[in-house]
Amino acid sequence: MSNGYLRYPHVHDDLVTFVADDDLWIAPVDGGRAWRLTADHEPARCPRFSRDGAHIAYVSHRDGHPEVMVVEVATAAARRLTWWGGSVALVLGWSEDGRVLVASNAGESNMRHAVVKAVGLDGSVERLPWGSAWGVAVRGDGTVALSTVGSRVPAQWKRYRGGTAPRLWLDEKGKGDWSQLLADEPASLVDPMWVGDELLFVSDRAATFPDHAHEQANLWAWKRPGGTTGRLRKSPTEPRQLTHQGEQEGYVRDASTDGTRVVWHSRGDLWLLDSLAATPRRIEVDLPVGPPAGHTVPAAERLDHLDVDRGGDASLVGTQGASFWVSHRSGPVRALVADSAVRTREPIFLGQDGSRAVLVTDADGEDALEVHTLDGSTPPRRLVGGELGRVLHLAASPDGSRVATVSHDGAMRVLDASSGAVREVGRSRQGEALTPRFSPDSRYLVWSQPTSGEGEHHQVVLLDVRTEGEPVALTSGRYHDRDPDFTRDGAAVVFLSDRTFDPTYDAHEFALSFTGATRPWLVPLAADRTPPFGPSLEGWRISEVQEDKRPGGDAATDAEDKSTDEAAAPPASPDLDAEGAEQRITPFPVPSADYRDLRAAKDGVLWVHVAGDSGVLGTRRSGVEGEPATDSLEFYSFTKRTLTTVADAVDDYQVSGDGERAVVHHKESLHVQPADRKPEDGDEGGADKVSVDLERVRVEVEPRVRWHQMFDENARIMRDHFWRADMDGVDWAATTQRWRPLVERLATHDDLQDVLWETVGELNTSHAYVTPPHPPGDLDRRLGLLGADLSPEADGWRIDRILPGESSDPNARSPLQAAGVGAQVGDVVVAVDGRPVDPAAGPAPLLVGAADKPVQLTLRRDGQDRRVVVVPIGDEEVLRYQDWVASRRAYVEEKTGGRLGYVHIPDMMSVGWAQLHRDLHHATRAEGLVVDVRYNRGGHTSQLVLARLAARVVGWAPARYYEAVGSYPEQAPRGPVVLVANQHSGSDGDIVNAGAQAMGLGPVVGVRTWGGVVGIDGRFDLVDGTAITQPRYAFWLEGKGFGVENHGVDPDIEVVHSPADTAHDRDRQLDRAIEEALAQLAQTPAAAPPELPEPKVRG
Repeated sequence: MSNGYLRYPHVHDDLVTFVADDDLWIAPVDGGRAWRLTADHEPARCPRFSRDGAHIAYVSHRDGHPEVMVVEVATAAARRLTWWGGSVALVLGWSEDGRVLVASNAGESNMRHAVVKAVGLDGSVERLPWGSAWGVAVRGDGTVALSTVGSRVPAQWKRYRGGTAPRLWLDEKGKGDWSQLLADEPASLVDPMWVGDELLFVSDRAATFPDHAHEQANLWAWKRPGGTTGRLRKSPTEPRQLTHQGEQEGYVRDASTDGTRVVWHSRGDLWLLDSLAATPRRIEVDLPVGPPAGHTVPAAERLDHLDVDRGGDASLVGTQGASFWVSHRSGPVRALVADSAVRTREPIFLGQDGSRAVLVTDADGEDALEVHTLDGSTPPRRLVGGELGRVLHLAASPDGSRVATVSHDGAMRVLDASSGAVREVGRSRQGEALTPRFSPDSRYLVWSQPTSGEGEHHQVVLLDVRTEGEPVALTSGRYHDRDPDFTRDGAAVVFLSDRTFDPTYDAHEFALSFTGATRPWLVPLAADRTPPFGPSLEGWRISEVQEDKRPGGDAATDAEDKSTDEAAAPPASPDLDAEGAEQRITPFPVPSADYRDLRAAKDGVLWVHVAGDSGVLGTRRSGVEGEPATDSLEFYSFTKRTLTTVADAVDDYQVSGDGERAVVHHKESLHVQPADRKPEDGDEGGADKVSVDLERVRVEVEPRVRWHQMFDENARIMRDHFWRADMDGVDWAATTQRWRPLVERLATHDDLQDVLWETVGELNTSHAYVTPPHPPGDLDRRLGLLGADLSPEADGWRIDRILPGESSDPNARSPLQAAGVGAQVGDVVVAVDGRPVDPAAGPAPLLVGAADKPVQLTLRRDGQDRRVVVVPIGDEEVLRYQDWVASRRAYVEEKTGGRLGYVHIPDMMSVGWAQLHRDLHHATRAEGLVVDVRYNRGGHTSQLVLARLAARVVGWAPARYYEAVGSYPEQAPRGPVVLVANQHSGSDGDIVNAGAQAMGLGPVVGVRTWGGVVGIDGRFDLVDGTAITQPRYAFWLEGKGFGVENHGVDPDIEVVHSPADTAHDRDRQLDRAIEEALAQLAQTPAAAPPELPEPKVRG
C-alpha cells in the first residue's frame, strides 16, 4: 500500500503521474519512489500526459480560479496555459494534433456548461462541436464517445440514479450524428475511454436497491457500443463488467488510459490494468512526504464562543476547538483545553466567583461535560459522557450548582454540578430549543422552543429547577418568542417577539409583507408586580436613583461597596403566577424593528439592533462607497427609561455576571465597555473601553491529529441528524470504521475533504455536502474580466462581442458599456495600464487582481488609439446569465409574435425571486406563459413561486383613458402555463415541477430532474470552519410519495438535448414548450377583457 493519498492518475510508457500533497508527481508505473513535479501546494486536478510524453497538462487552483497549466516532464518547468476566470475546468486529454482538451464553463451562459475546447501550447483556443462534457474519448477513426456533465462525481453521491447522472453519447466517425448509449440506464456513466475498439467506462450500474446496494463503481467494457463496429451496423451488445472492486477497494475513480492500459485511484491507492485480459494490480508508490507540519492559527479568525466573568475582568473564549481563560487587560491567557485531538465547545463560568468553568468535550468520543478549576489546582472532572447526545447549548446557574443542557434530540436536561446526576426536564418536539438561562437566584430556568417546523415560531418556557414540577409555557407559541432572560432583580422575564403586524406594500408586485416585526417584551413573574415602565402608582422618579426597591424595578446599587455587592445574596425571584402570564406581557416603549440577541444587564436590557440598509442580496448598496451600516448594540435603562446606542458595531456580545459591563465582538476585535453607555471618545485603553488582545490566544494545530477528530465528529453529527434513525439501512458504524484509517494517509485539507465526501456519499442521499472554510488558491490573484468575447489580432485582441448589462442586477454590470468607455465591437485592446497586451494570452494576464478596480485600457479603432478607464468584474456568470435570459425572452416573443411570455427562475432563493419579478409583470400580459426552471439550483421558495403561477385571471378592470385593461388578480397568467425543466433543475427545483404537476398547473417539458429533496439547514460545521450538511428534512409529494429523492421528476413531455444541440445552441426543449402552449391556446383561448356593456341610459 502506498504511504500517501494518491489521486487522478495517468500513464505514459513507464511512468505514472498523479496528484498528492496538492501537487503533481511522477513515479515508475511498476511502483517505487515518486518525485514531485510542481511545488504550488494548492489543489490540482486531472493531469494528462501529452501523446509524446514530453508534457503534462493539469488544472491548478493556485491563482484563485481553476486554470490549465502545462509542465515539462524533463525540466519540471510549468507555465499557465489559460486565463479564463471560470469556475469549472477539467483536462480531458490531448488531441491527435497535440492540443489539450479542456472542459470549461468560462465564457458560457451557465456554470453547468463545461464546454469542450482544444487549447494549443501557444495559447490558441478552439471551441469544439461536442457541447458540454465531463469526459471525452476519440477513437482512431474519429468516433467520439462523450460523458455528459453531472452534478457531483459518482463517489460523492454513491449509487445516484437521478436525472443528472452523466449519460454516454456516441458520434460515429465524428460527423456530428449523436446517439445516446444505454438510454434507459439510470446509473452514472463516466470516464469514457477507447482501448482498441472497445469502449470502457466507469459506473456503479451493478448496484440496485435494496438487495445489492453495496456494489461499487467499476470498469465496464463494451464491444460494438450501440451496435457499431467500424462501418458495419451489427446487433447491439451489452457492456461487461471488467473489474469487481468491493467495499474494501472502493469506487473506481477518475479512470484514464494510454490506449492500452487503464489506471485509476480508489481510496487513495493507484490501480493499473495492464490489458483488458489482465488482473488489476495496485501501484505501490513510495511518496517522500512526511506528516503535514503543525501550524498556529490565530483566535481572532474564528472566535466561536465567549463568556464573561462576574466583574468583566476576564472571559472564557472558544476558538478552533480549544478553550481559553483570557484576562482582559495586561494579563496572560490560560489554555483549559488546547488539544488537536479534542474539540471543546460552549465554555462557560460555573458560579460567580470565577474559579471554575464547565465546557463540552468530545475527548472520549461522545459529548461529555468537563469541569475545570481555572487556576489548574485540580484535574478536570468529566461528567455524563455519552449520556447527553450532542450538546447544542449550555447554561450554568449563578450559584454554580446546576448546569442546563440542550441536546440534539430536543431534550432539555439539568445536571447537578457536584454529583453529576442528570434530570430530563423537558423536550422540544419541533426542533432545537434555544438560549437556556437561569434566574439570578438560580431558582428558575427559562428557554425558548419551537412550536412549528424549522423554528418559525418559538414559545418561552420556564421551569422551577428546585422542584420536580413540569415546565410552564409563559407564551403560547402563536408568535415567534425568543431570547428570553431574567431581569437582574429576578422579577421578570424579558424576551424578543415578532408580534407587530404592520405591513408595507411591495415595490415590485401587488403584495404586502411584514418587516421590522420584532419588539422586546417583559412579563412579570408575579401578577402583582409592576413592570419598570408604563404607568406607576407613585410615578417614576426624575431625580438620580441610588436604590430603587419598588416591585419590578431593577435596583441601582452603585453606591454599595464592591466587596459588599459580591457578598450580597442575589435577589430572590417571586413565585410564578402561571395563569394569565401571556396576558401580562408588556412591550418595551421602543419601536418595532429587527432585533436579536437580547440579554439582561444591570438596571436594564441589551439587544442588537440589526442594520436595515440592505436586503438578502445586498444590492441596495451597489456602487455606494464606504462600509455598509453595521448592527449596533442598544441598552434600555429601567431607571432612566431611555434607549441608548452603546456600541455602533457589534457581531455578538456577552454581559458580565454583575451586569455592569459588556464584552463586544466585531470582526476580529474584542473590547470591554460599560453595559449602559457608550465609552467616552478617546478613552481607548482607559477605564471605559478596554481592547482585549486576542493575539495572546494561540492555537497550535497538528493537522493529522485534528483531521481524525474532524472525521469522527462529522460521523457523529451525521448519525445524530440524518433524516432517518436507521440511516436508511446503511450500517453507518461499519461505514465510518472502513473509511477512518485513510485519515492517517492524508497530507492536505483537500485530501480530507475528499475522504469526507466519499464517506457521506455512502448514504446514497442528496444534500450531504462538505465545503472548505476558504476557497482554494490566492484570491488576490483572481482575474478581472471585461464582460466581452475577444480574439487575437495582429496588433492586440479584438472585441468580438460586448455582453449587454442588466441595470436592475448590479452583478450583471458590463464594464465596456459603462458611461465614458464607448467601446465597440471591432475595437482592438492593445494595452492595459500602459503595458502591451500579450499576443498569445490577451489582456487577461494584465488583469490579475483587477476586479472592481479601475484600469486603463488602450483601444484602437481605425488606426487611432484611445485610452479609457474600465472597472473589470470578478465573475461573468451573472452577466452571461442575464444575456442568456434576454435571448430566451426575445426568442419566445419572436417565435410566437408576442403571444407567449417567458420567465426564467435560476433558483428558489432570493436571486430567483428577484429574477422572477423582473419579468413576471410583463410576461403575464401575454396570452400564455413559459416558465423556464432549467438549471434551477434549488432553495426554499417553490411554494411562493407556485402560488404566483397558480393564480388565474377571473376579472377585468377597464378605466377611461387607460388603453390596457387591468386584470384581476394582477400578474396572474391569462392562459396556459408550461414549465421547462432539465437535469440541472434540482432540490426545490425538483419540487416546483412536482408541485406544478400535482396542482395541474401545466405540463413539464424537458428531461428528468436532479432528484434531491432531502433538505438541509447548514446548522453545523467542523472545528476549522469546514461546513458539513446532514440530509435532515425528507419530502413527500402528491402523486410521487417519497420517490423524487434519487430519481427526480419525470417530465410530461420528454425532449432530450443531444451534444449537438448544446454545441449549436439549439433549444428544442424551449421549442417544444412553445408548441405545447400554442396548442393549448388553440384549444382554450386566453382570458380577454370583455366589451363594455351598452349604456344604461339611452337618450
